[in-house]
Amino acid sequence: MTYDFHGGWDPCTGHNSPLHVGSKDQGIMSVLLLQEYAMKYWRDNGVPSEKLIMGFPTYGRTFRLTGSSGPYTREAGFWAYYEICTFLSEATNAWIEDQKVPYAYKDTEWVGYDNIRNYKYKVDFLKENNFGGAMVWAIDLDDFLGSFCNEGKYPLILELQSLLGLSSGGSLLSLPHCSKDDGEKKKKNSKRAMLKGNKQKLEPKKQNITR
Repeated sequence: MTYDFHGGWDPCTGHNSPLHVGSKDQGIMSVLLLQEYAMKYWRDNGVPSEKLIMGFPTYGRTFRLTGSSGPYTREAGFWAYYEICTFLSEATNAWIEDQKVPYAYKDTEWVGYDNIRNYKYKVDFLKENNFGGAMVWAIDLDDFLGSFCNEGKYPLILELQSLLGLSSGGSLLSLPHCSKDDGEKKKKNSKRAMLKGNKQKLEPKKQNITR
């Protein structure tokens, strides 16, 4: 889980999921609360690189210098990517070069988030260190309707899929095929098993009696 490193619980602003240490970061915790440190810590302490999965957030943490809630997620200090997109059009957009992450601000509202641009840097880091793969938190926090960010449906997740070289399909999820017949078969099999079990209970056990 390489996100939620900073948020409204902190006394000052900080990015939710920084890749590297920032030149302006102060204190030991600022050096530790990074994707780079978290991933390398486990690797350097014996976990095989190919078993380490790096987390990619599809949301941002806000500060209202406290952070307000998003109009849809309604959690103070937490905005889904699609909520962030509506804010960006009216906000000042900025980039933290040494941490490779974007942020935006307007009046007293500040949000650190992830986008298509910085996903590339994170995937490059993942590949360079031969880590096992990536996971996202969460599918429903991306612009799943494609109505807010003008980047199509699931822009972050599909970009991550492309950067990882995974084949794209018609659906992000592969669901098992299920039909009405499958359900009927399961019912019949279950009924047969119950009848068989009851029959075994009713039949007396054979015993060898010696005189």
